[in-house]
Amino acid sequence: MGTPAPRKKTPAPSVLVNSADAMVAKQLSDLAKIIQQGGVDYTVQKKGDRMVFTVDSPDGTQRIIREADSMTGLVRESTELATKLPASQRRDVVKQLSDEGLTQIEIAKRTMTSQKTVSNDIKVLKRAGEL
Repeated sequence: MGTPAPRKKTPAPSVLVNSADAMVAKQLSDLAKIIQQGGVDYTVQKKGDRMVFTVDSPDGTQRIIREADSMTGLVRESTELATKLPASQRRDVVKQLSDEGLTQIEIAKRTMTSQKTVSNDIKVLKRAGEL
């Protein structure tokens, strides 16, 4: 009997990347490059342990909102990708976000509109009996 052949190491199973996660990662990377060139509007807000990073695409049709909140023993992070929509589709989003309890200003930020536009959308939805 000879020496047994060495075992081949099998690579660790790769983690499947969700296509939505991959898309967000690519957009964040692309927008980071554009920010370095000064080509878009962006804001960073920090209040206590909460940080909000908002970036608009150069053509003004998309917005990424990244929020992070940390406390001892817990870190919460979220990334939202908002796209400017036609009025009828936007009202569906306004209804959903309103049902979730967001303020008009928070909804405006996520629909890339003004608070006044959100207010008008809510009036239309109420008249239609949808809110």
